[in-house]
Amino acid sequence: MAWRRYLVFDLDGTLIDSAPDIADAVNTLLQELGKAPLALEAVKSMIGDGAPVLLARALKASGTSETADQLMPRFKIHYEAASTNRTTLYPKVREILEEFRRDGRQLALCTNKPSAATRVVLDHFGLAALFQSIIGGDSLTERKPAREPLLAAITRAGGDALRAASEAIMIGDSHTDLATAMAGGVPAVIIPSGYGQPADRATQGDFHELARFADLPALLARLDQN
Repeated sequence: MAWRRYLVFDLDGTLIDSAPDIADAVNTLLQELGKAPLALEAVKSMIGDGAPVLLARALKASGTSETADQLMPRFKIHYEAASTNRTTLYPKVREILEEFRRDGRQLALCTNKPSAATRVVLDHFGLAALFQSIIGGDSLTERKPAREPLLAAITRAGGDALRAASEAIMIGDSHTDLATAMAGGVPAVIIPSGYGQPADRATQGDFHELARFADLPALLARLDQN
């Protein structure tokens, strides 16, 4: 029996629906540049690979000649000032995370969202204390889908990277999370949200898909028996 003690979660699109606030920040910046706003669904598809990549995609879609490097400071100001205005937790997230902690599981967060914005959101929802480790997109020199952030999240939560394949699992919503899990040799649970690029069903790997976060405890209970 392989009990998954270390649960590593993505943030945007997995625990929180943050796309409305991210889109607002993108569109505030585009308005300053004299560009038309992007639709929410378009911005959602750009999320998942870190703020610099998101902004580069948005600027390209708007036909802006300025670069993400040039505009990132302004984007961060807009987002950090309003990162919890319309962001919500997905149903049952708080209750299930608290249940996992009571069961003795160690929770880690592995996100490409910048660390400062991550902390603001977690503190807003009172979730920070539930996580034994928090790895943001700027915590290391590498970000997802590289394996280093995932393994760092596990080890900082008390785990051993050499036993991660049998003791840990990655819970996310997109291809980036699945690729991260595969790079780290860790099984994955994918709960599609419409953020980023969808996980490829043809991918060869240890990959379980759920329709909603509320189904996660039952799936883990089954996996723990294998």
